[in-house]
Amino acid sequence: MNNKTKTAVLNIVKEYIDSQIKTNDNQILPIGYNPIEKIRGSLFHWVSVPFHGTDIFCQLRCPNQTQLEQCGDVTNILIDRPKDKEFDYDERIKLRNYQEELCKLVFNVPTFDNIALLVGMKDFVISDKKEELNKIKERYELNKDNMNEIEKNTITTKIKTLELQLGYILPDDTMAFIIQWAHGNNITDIKKLTKENFLKAASLAYIHKKAPSDYISGVFTDFNKAEIDGYAMSIFNEFQKEQEIVNQSKHKWFFGGRGKTENNSIFPHK
Repeated sequence: MNNKTKTAVLNIVKEYIDSQIKTNDNQILPIGYNPIEKIRGSLFHWVSVPFHGTDIFCQLRCPNQTQLEQCGDVTNILIDRPKDKEFDYDERIKLRNYQEELCKLVFNVPTFDNIALLVGMKDFVISDKKEELNKIKERYELNKDNMNEIEKNTITTKIKTLELQLGYILPDDTMAFIIQWAHGNNITDIKKLTKENFLKAASLAYIHKKAPSDYISGVFTDFNKAEIDGYAMSIFNEFQKEQEIVNQSKHKWFFGGRGKTENNSIFPHK
């Protein structure tokens, strides 16, 4: 089979699989908070997963709420972060660990262990990186007493970078895709919610002593319910603090301005 034929067959298979997992305007999705398995229609799906930019068809499992929570304390809503607020090293480790646990859970064919075995046997880049890391660590231990702080920081940063590269076998695009797919971001309304939606829901919940998720309608997973409640209340608490600062400023201005007016009055004091 030549390359053109292989590409044509791959495209046909991809179109078929995509047609099985995509939603459309005529499809009735369950409103409210449901297991992702119910929203997607079945427990297992064949999906085109990117690996370093190359699509490979894998069978993925729909995780339930309990399984997602066991992967780690990472919220789907807060993963997206402004470009000017990068993750620090500890946050990156926490996110990477979560992503890897999620991959172990979601990959069914091949399994995560199958992928790890394949990568360990055939990825010569990893072997080179391991050798480089070992040499840097040895050199650091031998010379650290004679290094200044700048030199030490430069080498420890390099070590941390290499450890991140070696500690996680799957490429970034794979883990990013899996976290989006496992959370159902392509079939739920979670990414359509704005900060204003969360604040309004939390305000109503505060007034009526209910949960913010009671005031947000749409198609969501059961995992989204806890995310919405937690994030909405954090937005509400932040809003309350800001309002308190504004009110205190107005209070100070009022009394300060009033006193100044009396002191500068054209009428003489008695």
